[in-house]
Amino acid sequence: MLNASPRREGNVGRMLEAVRHEAEACGAVVEVLRVQELSVHPCLGCMKCRSTLRCVLPEDDAQRVLRLLQECDGVVIGAPCYWGNMPGTLKLLLDRLVYGLMGESRRGVPVGLHRGKRAALLVTGTTPWPFNIWFRQTRGTVRALREVLRWSGFRIVRTLERGGTKHHPQLTSRDLSRCKALARALVRP
Repeated sequence: MLNASPRREGNVGRMLEAVRHEAEACGAVVEVLRVQELSVHPCLGCMKCRSTLRCVLPEDDAQRVLRLLQECDGVVIGAPCYWGNMPGTLKLLLDRLVYGLMGESRRGVPVGLHRGKRAALLVTGTTPWPFNIWFRQTRGTVRALREVLRWSGFRIVRTLERGGTKHHPQLTSRDLSRCKALARALVRP
């Protein structure tokens, strides 16, 4: 699980914790990484990694995350919505992982390296429902993450969007039910 929220006890963190508990109850082994706490150098955009299959930058947490993604059966990404997109720390991490997420055919067509793996997305935002969807706030974040995961070969089995967190920060029983359903969809054979 990748928690891209800078708030340890925020809605994303609490929802991911509910997902984790349910996934573990279903027999999954779960590791949670807080993106904010990772040490990841910005991508140089040199594209060397595409031919060498390794980053030219010194070893940092990006390579550790990539190894975990290569070993896992599925991933959950939880993120708050920042201007209709993912937080910059998550984007920075995903930029650094591109060579381990997708390859290319001889003709330059992208080839996902994680075929058969499942993914789930959990996104929160302060924009009230249904405007968070209509105005592409949480929906924009989901779209951006879907793009990365689909080209990487992951099959997205569930998304959860929760808007209106500014005025309704407390999780409801419905929120927790949706988190549990997300976990079950991810670990289901």
